[in-house]
Amino acid sequence: MRTASDLMTPNPKMVGSGDSLQDVIHLFLEQGITSSPVINPLGEILGVLSELSLVKAYMLHKAKFHKSDKVGHHIDLLEPATYVDPSLPIIEVLRSMISAPTHRLLVKDSKGKVVGIISPKDLMRAVDGKQNPSQSIKQKLAEAEKNLKSSLEKLTSLEKSLDVYQKVFHETPYIMHAVDKDGKIIMANKREHDFLGYEDGELIGKTIFDLYAESMHADASRGLQAVVEGSPQQMTYTSMKKKDGSTLRCDIVSSSLRDQNGQFISTISVLRPIDAEELLRVLNGIVEDKDSPLARYITTKSEKS
Repeated sequence: MRTASDLMTPNPKMVGSGDSLQDVIHLFLEQGITSSPVINPLGEILGVLSELSLVKAYMLHKAKFHKSDKVGHHIDLLEPATYVDPSLPIIEVLRSMISAPTHRLLVKDSKGKVVGIISPKDLMRAVDGKQNPSQSIKQKLAEAEKNLKSSLEKLTSLEKSLDVYQKVFHETPYIMHAVDKDGKIIMANKREHDFLGYEDGELIGKTIFDLYAESMHADASRGLQAVVEGSPQQMTYTSMKKKDGSTLRCDIVSSSLRDQNGQFISTISVLRPIDAEELLRVLNGIVEDKDSPLARYITTKSEKS
């Protein structure tokens, strides 16, 4: 029986609470990391830092809303860590991952030491039956993202927060957009325009219903409302609509940007296109292998519904 120890990536990278945001951005991009545990000088885990929270912390720091550029001074942006035992069966790993805030699990041994981390990608590989992890979507983008550090270094002495956000949006290699509380697109970077087949600036003023496929409109509305109301970052798969009407499957993480008084400024969403071939392999595996743990779990959930 497959367990957490079979799925995990061993010896995960740890971010120190005293590390600078700039150094952590460099670490994430160079090594294709999407989230990392944060430890204090005593070796205690304070929480999990996601790539979206890292971007938010950097923006708030550059916008003068937060003086410190140390990770530990942005502890309010960390997600609580979820721990599992190395011997936990794969079906229980799935249940734990669904309920975990970051959908990432830290594997802790009997001595209390973190020995691995499990991401949704690791679970997908288990379903797919591949033992050797293929290059992640994040890693495929790594070369293009190497210029993020130099781009962010240009963001100095800017007085207005939205100026900072727009600068980051236009220079970052991530696919990003922001909408106001009514769902109107107020920022979308060049990568997103290119990704969806629009001319630069053409998306501004459109709404989330222009961005997402019609089948995703209800989910998009609910997700926007949750983010505006201050719910933790929303992570999901969705379908984006291109200008020519075709659709693209994406992995999207959304959260809110707020000023020093906690007032809502806008959403911030980071998108990553999904490897269609890999996703199809996984879905085919779930459908065809009726005895797989995931298939049994889905069947059980359907019967209970």
